[in-house]
Amino acid sequence: MPVLLWVIIAMVAPAIGGKHSEERVSDVLDKMQEAVLGDDAGAYMAEVYSFDEIFVTEQRAWFADLTRNPVKDFRIEKKSELRPGFNYTLATMDLQFVWTLEADEIERSIQYQAVFKPMGVDLDGPWKFAGKQWMNGCLRDDNGLRVLADRQHKELAASVLEVVPGIQRSIENNLKLTLSEPLAIKIYPTVQELQYSIAPGYINMLSGWNEPGESIKILGRDSVSAERISSLLAHEIGHAVSFEFGPEITNAPWWSLEGISELVADEYRSASAESREISIAKQVARGDRRSWEQLSDFKGEAVNHSMYVYAQGWSMVRHITQRYGKRARNHWFAAMGHGASVQEATQKVLNVSFEDLDREWESEMIIIAEQAEETP
Repeated sequence: MPVLLWVIIAMVAPAIGGKHSEERVSDVLDKMQEAVLGDDAGAYMAEVYSFDEIFVTEQRAWFADLTRNPVKDFRIEKKSELRPGFNYTLATMDLQFVWTLEADEIERSIQYQAVFKPMGVDLDGPWKFAGKQWMNGCLRDDNGLRVLADRQHKELAASVLEVVPGIQRSIENNLKLTLSEPLAIKIYPTVQELQYSIAPGYINMLSGWNEPGESIKILGRDSVSAERISSLLAHEIGHAVSFEFGPEITNAPWWSLEGISELVADEYRSASAESREISIAKQVARGDRRSWEQLSDFKGEAVNHSMYVYAQGWSMVRHITQRYGKRARNHWFAAMGHGASVQEATQKVLNVSFEDLDREWESEMIIIAEQAEETP
């Protein structure tokens, strides 16, 4: 059994006082707000607690998205006094973040308890924004896995900590890769908080998220089956492990990245892969498919075809696995992870052109659909 360590934050006196008072934290918030409105990434990151590398990576991606999805208004509103926490080495404050995207001019907001930490042992030195205060602290195991959650998801966090090591080992063995760093998993209480943790401009519905160097983020549910949480975690861990294929792997087509993550999650679903394949095959047979180019760019047109990204991507990666084998499939991804285009990787590793691979896959789908129609 894993060793559980719950870090519980004690909320005591109403204010910190001294040089690291509410005014100092207010200055941090003012600078963050000004940096967002002034499109100054350097100024914003200067106010982020830099000793948490995962949080720094997430915040850097958060700010970078503002270039693609700019805001016309951004405010940070204080909703409580500053409260000292664990041995006065951190402080918390309830904050409301309010913003309006230029794209739709809808005012959005979220509120959560934020945490601030000093940048050194000197409490009179700089204090920085350290993100969300997880109300039930952090669960840890012996191998460095961390699960952060709020109180309402205490049981879910314990379940996640229990099942993740086995899922991770299975996926690492499947892909013949090993994670370079222990996983951190954050369980968000609402979809709005999960979206905002990614970027102010992220408004698509989702239940999980992972990008290189970031935590795995999932949406907490009050009641969730072991199967559902395991398949969701397997998909996101699939992303985390597949990012080890090489430094350029995120430039691989989006459908391929979702395809491999969907594939490694198959063993954690009750629904059979064969029934899913038949459903997709019938779609393809009646001409209901998208070109691979349409499904390639995560930040482009593919967003409009996300259902096909997951379905066609899974089906194609499954086809490659079954026809050419796991070893070839993994080498195919590794080639893209080291800079090869999908066309180059296909020719080099599978010894066929990508156009021929597409025709192979489509022909197989039509055969599967025809066989399904013939089966009483």
